[in-house]
Amino acid sequence: MSWETIFGQLSWDSLVFSGAIKHPSTSEFVASGAGSIVILGAIGVVVLLTVMHWWKPLWRDWLTSVDHKKIGIMYIVIALVMFLRALIEAGVMRSQQLAAADGAGYLSADHFGQLFTTHGTIMIFFVAMPFITGLMNYVMPLQIGA
Repeated sequence: MSWETIFGQLSWDSLVFSGAIKHPSTSEFVASGAGSIVILGAIGVVVLLTVMHWWKPLWRDWLTSVDHKKIGIMYIVIALVMFLRALIEAGVMRSQQLAAADGAGYLSADHFGQLFTTHGTIMIFFVAMPFITGLMNYVMPLQIGA
């Protein structure tokens, strides 16, 4: 099986990291840093779950649970994780506005527009909606006595 069969036209040059290595600019370093943090965070979570032997309890007690409280808590935790991501984006956008007061800033206009759009989308669809759903999932059965 060849590379083209699996990935099609996707190549190493298509990734954000490769562009920052070949032609460094501040905007690409910001994107590379964010991508690196995500990858290192995911590796850290996998290592923590493996070292602490939490894979089985995570699967047995949480991911396959039908308990409304645990499901609500999982919704709320995901909403808080995404809120942290959106908060970091907001900080990057505000620092860009501060840096651009005297000059061009460190982000391109296109990258700032992408940050603005993803920040709004994340806040509505990945923070507000899961948080409300998790809260309803946790509280509503308690209110009706189920």
